[in-house]
Amino acid sequence: MPKTLINFVHANGFPAGSYQALFNYFPKEYQVISHEKYGHDTQYPVKDNWQPLVDELINFVKQQLRINKQQQVVNVGHSFGGVIAFIAACQQPQLFKGLIMLDPPVLTGSTAVAVRLLKKTRLIDKFSPAGKAKVRRTHWPLGTDIAKLFAHRQLFKNFDKRCLDDYITHGVIEQNNQLELVFSAQVEADIFRNLAVNLSRYKNQLNVPASLIYADKTDVFPHVYFKKFIKLNKNINLKITQGGHMFPLERPEDTAQLIVDTITQW
Repeated sequence: MPKTLINFVHANGFPAGSYQALFNYFPKEYQVISHEKYGHDTQYPVKDNWQPLVDELINFVKQQLRINKQQQVVNVGHSFGGVIAFIAACQQPQLFKGLIMLDPPVLTGSTAVAVRLLKKTRLIDKFSPAGKAKVRRTHWPLGTDIAKLFAHRQLFKNFDKRCLDDYITHGVIEQNNQLELVFSAQVEADIFRNLAVNLSRYKNQLNVPASLIYADKTDVFPHVYFKKFIKLNKNINLKITQGGHMFPLERPEDTAQLIVDTITQW
Protein backbone atom coordinates (compact mmCIF):
# COMPACT_ATOMS: atom_id res chain seq x y z
CA MET A 1 0.00 0.00 0.00
CA PRO A 2 1.52 3.39 -0.97
CA LYS A 3 2.46 5.77 1.81
CA THR A 4 0.61 9.01 2.44
CA LEU A 5 2.75 11.80 1.03
CA ILE A 6 3.06 14.98 3.10
CA ASN A 7 4.48 18.03 1.35
CA PHE A 8 5.84 20.18 4.17
CA VAL A 9 6.41 23.88 3.41
CA HIS A 10 8.81 25.68 5.76
CA ALA A 11 8.44 29.03 7.51
CA ASN A 12 10.35 32.01 6.15
CA GLY A 13 14.02 31.83 7.15
CA PHE A 14 13.94 28.18 8.23
CA PRO A 15 15.22 25.56 5.76
CA ALA A 16 13.07 22.43 5.65
CA GLY A 17 15.77 20.41 7.42
CA SER A 18 15.04 22.46 10.54
CA TYR A 19 11.88 20.35 10.97
CA GLN A 20 13.60 16.95 10.91
CA ALA A 21 12.68 16.17 14.54
CA LEU A 22 9.04 16.79 13.64
CA PHE A 23 9.30 14.61 10.53
CA ASN A 24 10.78 11.77 12.59
CA TYR A 25 7.57 11.52 14.61
CA PHE A 26 5.36 10.68 11.64
CA PRO A 27 4.29 7.00 11.53
CA LYS A 28 5.95 4.73 8.98
CA GLU A 29 2.92 4.91 6.68
CA TYR A 30 3.68 8.59 6.05
CA GLN A 31 6.41 9.98 3.81
CA VAL A 32 7.54 13.61 3.94
CA ILE A 33 8.72 15.54 0.92
CA SER A 34 9.90 19.11 1.32
CA HIS A 35 11.63 21.73 -0.80
CA GLU A 36 14.61 22.90 1.27
CA LYS A 37 14.52 26.67 0.59
CA TYR A 38 11.90 28.75 -1.15
CA GLY A 39 12.89 32.04 -2.76
CA HIS A 40 16.49 31.15 -3.63
CA ASP A 41 15.96 29.99 -7.22
CA THR A 42 16.21 32.82 -9.77
CA GLN A 43 13.51 31.05 -11.81
CA TYR A 44 11.12 31.80 -8.97
CA PRO A 45 11.94 35.30 -7.68
CA VAL A 46 10.24 36.81 -4.65
CA LYS A 47 7.45 39.06 -5.94
CA ASP A 48 4.22 40.64 -4.79
CA ASN A 49 1.81 38.20 -3.08
CA TRP A 50 4.39 35.38 -3.39
CA GLN A 51 2.97 33.98 -6.66
CA PRO A 52 6.35 32.80 -8.05
CA LEU A 53 6.92 30.91 -4.78
CA VAL A 54 3.50 29.30 -5.17
CA ASP A 55 4.61 28.25 -8.66
CA GLU A 56 7.82 26.87 -7.15
CA LEU A 57 5.75 24.79 -4.71
CA ILE A 58 3.42 23.49 -7.41
CA ASN A 59 6.26 22.47 -9.71
CA PHE A 60 8.11 20.78 -6.83
CA VAL A 61 4.99 18.78 -5.96
CA LYS A 62 4.42 17.74 -9.57
CA GLN A 63 8.01 16.52 -9.79
CA GLN A 64 7.75 14.57 -6.54
CA LEU A 65 4.45 12.99 -7.54
CA ARG A 66 6.09 11.68 -10.71
CA ILE A 67 9.06 10.34 -8.74
CA ASN A 68 6.87 8.66 -6.12
CA LYS A 69 4.26 7.51 -8.68
CA GLN A 70 1.40 9.07 -6.76
CA GLN A 71 -1.38 11.45 -7.72
CA GLN A 72 -1.82 13.68 -4.65
CA VAL A 73 -0.11 14.94 -1.51
CA VAL A 74 -1.27 16.47 1.75
CA ASN A 75 -0.03 20.07 1.84
CA VAL A 76 1.24 21.13 5.30
CA GLY A 77 2.74 24.60 5.71
CA HIS A 78 4.09 26.57 8.65
CA SER A 79 3.68 30.36 8.78
CA PHE A 80 4.63 31.74 5.31
CA GLY A 81 4.56 28.12 4.12
CA GLY A 82 0.94 27.77 5.18
CA VAL A 83 -0.09 30.71 3.02
CA ILE A 84 1.60 29.56 -0.18
CA ALA A 85 0.31 26.04 0.50
CA PHE A 86 -3.23 27.48 0.68
CA ILE A 87 -2.86 29.43 -2.57
CA ALA A 88 -1.38 26.39 -4.34
CA ALA A 89 -4.30 24.22 -3.17
CA CYS A 90 -6.76 26.79 -4.53
CA GLN A 91 -4.97 27.06 -7.87
CA GLN A 92 -4.19 23.36 -8.44
CA PRO A 93 -6.64 21.37 -6.27
CA GLN A 94 -6.10 18.16 -8.24
CA LEU A 95 -2.61 17.86 -6.74
CA PHE A 96 -3.72 17.92 -3.10
CA LYS A 97 -5.82 15.61 -0.94
CA GLY A 98 -5.84 18.08 1.96
CA LEU A 99 -4.32 21.22 3.49
CA ILE A 100 -3.02 21.97 6.99
CA MET A 101 -1.93 25.54 7.79
CA LEU A 102 0.17 26.04 10.93
CA ASP A 103 -0.11 29.58 12.35
CA PRO A 104 -0.18 31.28 8.92
CA PRO A 105 -0.06 35.09 8.46
CA VAL A 106 -3.47 35.37 6.80
CA LEU A 107 -4.43 38.94 5.92
CA THR A 108 -7.94 39.78 4.74
CA GLY A 109 -10.40 42.69 4.76
CA SER A 110 -9.35 46.20 5.74
CA THR A 111 -6.02 44.98 7.16
CA ALA A 112 -5.07 43.52 3.79
CA VAL A 113 -5.98 46.81 2.10
CA ALA A 114 -3.81 48.75 4.57
CA VAL A 115 -0.86 46.40 4.10
CA ARG A 116 -1.24 46.59 0.31
CA LEU A 117 -0.62 50.34 0.65
CA LEU A 118 2.23 49.89 3.12
CA LYS A 119 3.98 47.54 0.70
CA LYS A 120 4.40 50.48 -1.66
CA THR A 121 6.42 52.36 0.96
CA ARG A 122 9.40 51.73 3.21
CA LEU A 123 7.03 51.48 6.17
CA ILE A 124 6.50 47.80 5.34
CA ASP A 125 9.86 47.13 7.00
CA LYS A 126 8.46 48.46 10.26
CA PHE A 127 5.10 46.73 10.01
CA SER A 128 6.57 43.34 9.08
CA PRO A 129 9.67 41.45 10.33
CA ALA A 130 11.49 42.60 7.17
CA GLY A 131 13.22 45.36 9.12
CA LYS A 132 14.84 42.87 11.48
CA ALA A 133 15.61 40.39 8.70
CA LYS A 134 17.49 42.91 6.55
CA VAL A 135 19.94 43.71 9.38
CA ARG A 136 20.19 40.16 10.69
CA ARG A 137 23.70 38.99 11.43
CA THR A 138 24.55 36.35 8.85
CA HIS A 139 28.10 35.20 9.67
CA TRP A 140 30.33 34.41 12.65
CA PRO A 141 33.98 33.41 13.18
CA LEU A 142 34.85 29.73 12.90
CA GLY A 143 34.59 28.01 16.25
CA THR A 144 31.67 30.13 17.48
CA ASP A 145 29.29 28.14 19.69
CA ILE A 146 26.23 28.84 17.55
CA ALA A 147 23.93 26.66 19.65
CA LYS A 148 24.75 28.58 22.82
CA LEU A 149 24.47 31.89 20.99
CA PHE A 150 21.06 31.15 19.46
CA ALA A 151 19.59 29.46 22.55
CA HIS A 152 19.43 32.82 24.36
CA ARG A 153 17.58 34.62 21.57
CA GLN A 154 13.88 35.34 21.96
CA LEU A 155 12.97 33.48 18.75
CA PHE A 156 14.68 30.26 19.83
CA LYS A 157 14.24 30.27 23.59
CA ASN A 158 11.34 27.78 23.60
CA PHE A 159 12.69 25.52 20.85
CA ASP A 160 13.01 21.81 21.50
CA LYS A 161 16.78 21.27 21.69
CA ARG A 162 16.66 18.79 18.81
CA CYS A 163 14.93 21.36 16.61
CA LEU A 164 17.52 24.01 17.43
CA ASP A 165 20.24 21.48 16.60
CA ASP A 166 18.50 20.68 13.30
CA TYR A 167 18.23 24.38 12.47
CA ILE A 168 21.95 24.84 13.08
CA THR A 169 22.83 21.69 11.12
CA HIS A 170 20.75 22.68 8.10
CA GLY A 171 20.78 26.45 8.46
CA VAL A 172 24.45 27.25 9.15
CA ILE A 173 27.40 26.22 6.98
CA GLU A 174 31.15 26.72 7.01
CA GLN A 175 31.94 28.92 4.02
CA ASN A 176 34.39 31.70 3.15
CA ASN A 177 36.44 30.80 6.22
CA GLN A 178 33.51 31.61 8.53
CA LEU A 179 30.12 30.31 9.63
CA GLU A 180 27.26 31.62 7.47
CA LEU A 181 23.47 31.38 7.39
CA VAL A 182 22.18 29.19 4.56
CA PHE A 183 18.93 31.12 4.20
CA SER A 184 19.66 34.50 2.62
CA ALA A 185 18.70 37.38 4.92
CA GLN A 186 17.90 39.42 1.80
CA VAL A 187 15.49 36.76 0.55
CA GLU A 188 13.93 36.50 4.01
CA ALA A 189 13.38 40.28 4.12
CA ASP A 190 11.95 40.30 0.58
CA ILE A 191 9.47 37.55 1.46
CA PHE A 192 8.25 39.60 4.42
CA ARG A 193 8.00 42.74 2.25
CA ASN A 194 5.82 40.94 -0.26
CA LEU A 195 3.21 39.56 2.13
CA ALA A 196 0.23 37.97 0.40
CA VAL A 197 -2.67 40.40 0.69
CA ASN A 198 -4.83 38.87 -2.05
CA LEU A 199 -6.25 35.94 -0.08
CA SER A 200 -9.83 37.24 -0.30
CA ARG A 201 -9.80 36.54 -4.04
CA TYR A 202 -9.79 32.83 -3.18
CA LYS A 203 -13.09 33.03 -1.28
CA ASN A 204 -14.67 29.57 -1.30
CA GLN A 205 -12.22 28.35 -3.95
CA LEU A 206 -10.63 25.80 -1.63
CA ASN A 207 -12.13 22.43 -2.54
CA VAL A 208 -10.03 20.09 -0.38
CA PRO A 209 -10.37 19.22 3.33
CA ALA A 210 -8.45 21.79 5.35
CA SER A 211 -7.49 22.81 8.88
CA LEU A 212 -5.88 25.95 10.25
CA ILE A 213 -4.06 25.27 13.52
CA TYR A 214 -2.91 28.31 15.47
CA ALA A 215 -1.08 28.68 18.78
CA ASP A 216 -2.65 30.09 21.92
CA LYS A 217 0.38 32.33 22.51
CA THR A 218 1.11 33.26 18.91
CA ASP A 219 2.50 36.76 18.44
CA VAL A 220 1.95 37.01 14.67
CA PHE A 221 -1.64 38.23 14.67
CA PRO A 222 -4.53 38.43 17.14
CA HIS A 223 -6.61 35.26 16.96
CA VAL A 224 -9.48 37.13 15.33
CA TYR A 225 -7.47 37.27 12.08
CA PHE A 226 -7.68 33.48 11.78
CA LYS A 227 -11.42 33.53 12.46
CA LYS A 228 -11.97 36.18 9.78
CA PHE A 229 -9.94 34.20 7.26
CA ILE A 230 -11.84 30.93 7.67
CA LYS A 231 -15.16 32.75 7.13
CA LEU A 232 -14.02 33.14 3.54
CA ASN A 233 -13.42 29.41 3.19
CA LYS A 234 -16.11 27.06 4.48
CA ASN A 235 -13.85 24.02 4.06
CA ILE A 236 -11.34 25.16 6.69
CA ASN A 237 -11.64 23.82 10.23
CA LEU A 238 -10.09 26.00 12.95
CA LYS A 239 -8.06 24.43 15.77
CA ILE A 240 -5.96 25.83 18.60
CA THR A 241 -2.88 24.32 20.22
CA GLN A 242 -0.39 25.25 22.93
CA GLY A 243 2.73 27.27 22.26
CA GLY A 244 3.93 30.27 20.30
CA HIS A 245 4.17 30.99 16.60
CA MET A 246 7.05 28.52 16.29
CA PHE A 247 5.15 25.68 17.97
CA PRO A 248 6.11 23.06 15.33
CA LEU A 249 9.73 23.52 16.47
CA GLU A 250 8.82 23.94 20.14
CA ARG A 251 6.64 20.82 20.37
CA PRO A 252 7.54 18.57 17.42
CA GLU A 253 6.02 15.36 18.79
CA ASP A 254 2.68 16.98 19.65
CA THR A 255 2.60 18.79 16.30
CA ALA A 256 3.23 15.58 14.36
CA GLN A 257 0.37 13.95 16.27
CA LEU A 258 -1.90 16.93 15.54
CA ILE A 259 -1.16 16.59 11.82
CA VAL A 260 -1.73 12.82 11.81
CA ASP A 261 -4.98 13.16 13.79
CA THR A 262 -6.23 15.82 11.36
CA ILE A 263 -5.48 13.67 8.31
CA THR A 264 -7.09 10.64 9.99
CA GLN A 265 -10.28 12.65 10.68
CA TRP A 266 -10.56 13.43 6.98
